[in-house]
Amino acid sequence: MAKRFTLDELAALAGVDPQRIRSWEAQGYLGETQQDQTEGAAVRPGVYGFEQAERCVELGGRAIPRRICVVNQKGGVGKTTTAFTLAAALADLGRRVLCVDLDAQANLTTSFGFDPDELDLTSADLLTEESIVPEDVILETALEGVHAIPGDIKLVGVETRIQDVIMRERILHAKLEPLYDRYHVILFDCPPNLSRITINALVASQEVVVPIETQSYSIKAISDLTSTFELIKRKMRHDLLVWILPTKVDRRMRLAGDILDALDEAFRGSILDPIHVDSNLIRAPMLCEPVTRAFPNSRSSHEYARLARFIVLPDEERKQWMDLPLSVRRSVIERAESGDDDLGLPIDAEPSDEAAAAG
Repeated sequence: MAKRFTLDELAALAGVDPQRIRSWEAQGYLGETQQDQTEGAAVRPGVYGFEQAERCVELGGRAIPRRICVVNQKGGVGKTTTAFTLAAALADLGRRVLCVDLDAQANLTTSFGFDPDELDLTSADLLTEESIVPEDVILETALEGVHAIPGDIKLVGVETRIQDVIMRERILHAKLEPLYDRYHVILFDCPPNLSRITINALVASQEVVVPIETQSYSIKAISDLTSTFELIKRKMRHDLLVWILPTKVDRRMRLAGDILDALDEAFRGSILDPIHVDSNLIRAPMLCEPVTRAFPNSRSSHEYARLARFIVLPDEERKQWMDLPLSVRRSVIERAESGDDDLGLPIDAEPSDEAAAAG
């Protein structure tokens, strides 16, 4: 089911007063809008779709482009879940999103409801065939505003096929560069390794999200990854903004809290607000829907929605939030939620004295 937006929601996305939205609508800037009408009742204006949300984002100057690689050399940490759910949450914010599946297991592709075995062209063809362009491969998903470049088992052979290609680490960047201004966010779902496919995704990205489980060995794994990012920066002169996303967090276990504290101390300014254990994250893909659509009132739905809102914030506002200790951010979020404002940006909440002192 397509998402519908209220007038106030459009105003929040654009960062303007609702009357400005009315003005844009009256001037025809929002295109044709739908009216909600039931039999025997008056027409109720103010039912808007993705097209209006996207235009409001653009008109409000909020369309900050992002290219984000979701990567970890360890499997089972929530990479595909993060890419799939974040894409939907970003579309719910009026952002046009392109998801690129680079994993031979093609879990992201199947999450969108496509059968990889029935597809003529995939990301493997885009990487290996010079004549193939993105428009040949892009699929429109059931999520309005979200397109996908699917993956399949052919990705297993890509490493060998591009071995002798000149500038092989920049193939994906060169192919997708003409699309960079067509999407607000491009998300890359990478294989669980640091192959040339992953390097291609990193070079095509501006930012990296590293999902990790709160296990004792995660800090070393992050250190290994960040060393790779530094190597890319030195060798290829390509800087990456790195975010670490704790996933499957169970605060009933003391170890999880201890590791979160250790991560925050070691990587202050890079630790995103965690995603907690939630069985709905497993159930949602079985319905070919993200948790934000299948179970919108679940904890993980709110957490991924919050992550999406963080992603689209201006850089200075993101830095302001991330400069706070994780424990302080958690306190601010809990207070925002207790005020029956689960979908409100915690960053928009008035900081406590504790938060102000920490900042």
